Amino acid sequence: MPGEERGRQRNRVDNVRMPLPDEEIAALSLRERLELIRRLRADDAIGSVVRRIVQQRARRRRRISLVVASVCCGVLVPWAVYLGMTLPHHYESDNWQVTWAGFDGILVITLALTAYFAWKQRILVVLTAFASGALLLADAWFDVTTSTGHDVRMAVLTAIFIEIPLAVFLIAVAVDIIWRVAELLNVVTGQKQSSYWTTQLNDEIVQAAGQDDE
Repeated sequence: MPGEERGRQRNRVDNVRMPLPDEEIAALSLRERLELIRRLRADDAIGSVVRRIVQQRARRRRRISLVVASVCCGVLVPWAVYLGMTLPHHYESDNWQVTWAGFDGILVITLALTAYFAWKQRILVVLTAFASGALLLADAWFDVTTSTGHDVRMAVLTAIFIEIPLAVFLIAVAVDIIWRVAELLNVVTGQKQSSYWTTQLNDEIVQAAGQDDE
């Protein structure tokens, strides 16, 4: 009977002993589970070929990014030198209030988004935290360099005790999250782990992002 045959097949499947029962898998720590995934992926021959292809495409993307960044640096360095030699020491602006109000408004928005994303535990907190830190450093720089008279002392104190420490904290939070996520991805995909400042982009994640864009 077809029903009896299906029943016997189901019983045979149920009686097969798995190398790791569900109870043992549930008892594994996160690090042990990641190590198990890494070993399983290492034994996948097809996955190895796919990973090599992914790495080649990721290296091509990195080369393009390197060229773009290098060209930008090559253009900005002489431009900065030119501005330093030609700009006047004193300059009056007609939009001084709009300039600073707009800048501070952008800073408020990025800080508010950072607080919101941190509250909601969103990965976008990495972008807003780093952007807020960069804006705070720029704020400190322009406060100090554009202040005159008694305002210089206040600008320096504000930069040393408020803006720069907060900027360092926000940037450090963003970098730490990126490093921990990269470490986790490298463990899962079996890529080599490295120190804090030498952690490389995960090839498979970069390629997956590129495929999503296409």
